[in-house]
Amino acid sequence: MTTAAACIVLVSALAGDFTVTDDAYGSVHLKVLSNTATGERASIVVNHGGGTDELLLLSKATGQLKHVLWSHGRNATEVELNPTWKGRQLLPYANRIGGARYAFNGSEHHLPVNDVSGLNNSLHGLLWNKSLAVVASDAGADAASVTLRYDFDGTDPGYPFLLRAEITYSLRAGGRFDVAVRAENRDAAGGWPLPFYNGWHPYFLVSDVSAARIVLDNRTAWRHVDVGVNDVPPRFSDMVPTTHVSDWGKNTGADAIGGNATAPTYMDDEVKAMAALDSFQTRLVDPATRDVTVLHCDSSFRFLQIFTGAMATWGAAAVVLEPLSAMSDAYNNHDGLHVISAGETYENSFGVSLEALEPEE
Repeated sequence: MTTAAACIVLVSALAGDFTVTDDAYGSVHLKVLSNTATGERASIVVNHGGGTDELLLLSKATGQLKHVLWSHGRNATEVELNPTWKGRQLLPYANRIGGARYAFNGSEHHLPVNDVSGLNNSLHGLLWNKSLAVVASDAGADAASVTLRYDFDGTDPGYPFLLRAEITYSLRAGGRFDVAVRAENRDAAGGWPLPFYNGWHPYFLVSDVSAARIVLDNRTAWRHVDVGVNDVPPRFSDMVPTTHVSDWGKNTGADAIGGNATAPTYMDDEVKAMAALDSFQTRLVDPATRDVTVLHCDSSFRFLQIFTGAMATWGAAAVVLEPLSAMSDAYNNHDGLHVISAGETYENSFGVSLEALEPEE
């Protein structure tokens, strides 16, 4: 935990059209970023991992407020038990660490085993059940923001490192939601480096998953990150990358996800951008409403996990587009892994906005 001085919650600020306010349900404490002129808002969980609980943005297609994310529905028990990872920040690793073990600094480390379906992996990092400190809060005429902090003190199983994680959430004029992540290695005395990569787990709502279209950034080719069993869908494997990549001709926008509304085509696949770009944009098109949800990522997010199984698993019409700053299992395969030296800071960012589908001629 951070010191008492770092835990000071700043008084909600109000200026212009934007506000930062407090909210709660059950054990869940929230900071709510709002644009009072448009009704747009983002609700950030403070004490259960700093995730995004709810996001409403103004639709460019309908002019109405749109629920962008599948939320917890103000169900505190669901937030506490975390069966779906809705809106969670994934760090100091994202997706899976194969076998829940890795070698670093000449030692083998063992992480908690918490993967699904009995898989012997460690899933989605160590932040999800932490209580974060609010260290900054601001609102003005053009934006509202809040910064949360958590200090890993070296006592987490399998992660004996001194990592300070700061996450700044911003709701901006024009309907843009941004997240900036700052990771600092605070081991000044010991001088040891630490491993780090991160991601986010948003469930983007659509009218019908089977009719929705995923459009990967067409400025680069994309390849499928293969897992241990390649002749069956990845979900029947251990879900750990082999680091081999293969052809991926899907998600160009030409074809819908497929299947039908009650049983959309099931994907749980990781893809990799083959070119380094200054940024990446992934689009999720909902033809029924003409809404296009845009996931904006900076240059570090060359990997994306696509999950369309929320309908089959929980009955939710939602698609996960999970940005990853390194390949799944990067603690072992090192593809994209960022090793942060003592005293060094690493930063990256991603965000969401809405567009309108252009009418067909």
